[in-house]
Amino acid sequence: MMAMCADASFVLSNHAATRMAQRSIRHDSLELVLLHGTRVKARHDCEEYILSGRTVRHLTAAGLDEEMIAAATKVRAIVDAAGNVVTCYHQRKGRSRPFRSNSCLRNTKYM
Repeated sequence: MMAMCADASFVLSNHAATRMAQRSIRHDSLELVLLHGTRVKARHDCEEYILSGRTVRHLTAAGLDEEMIAAATKVRAIVDAAGNVVTCYHQRKGRSRPFRSNSCLRNTKYM
C-alpha cells in the first residue's frame, strides 16, 4: 500500500507499476501528482490527477525542487473510486493520433 497523504491513501496496481517502469515515471513524481494534484472526472467512475499551473506556482514558491515539479507536471494518474492507481502516463501535446473516420469503409461491398 502506498500512502500519499493523511486524508487519502492510494494503492499502486500491478498494471500501474508496470506502466511506471515502462514509461520511466519516477515514484516521487507520481506521489507529487497524487498529493497536490487536481482531480478531474475520467471514464468508468475514475478520476484523473493532474498538476495545474496554479499548483506548480505554489509548490515552486514553497521551495520544492523545480526539476521534480517540472517532471511531475507531465505526469497524469488515473485513480478508481476505491483509491487504486489504475495507470499513469505522460501528457501528450495535441492529438496523439490523427482522427480517422469510417468514411473509407462506406460503399464497400462485402461478398
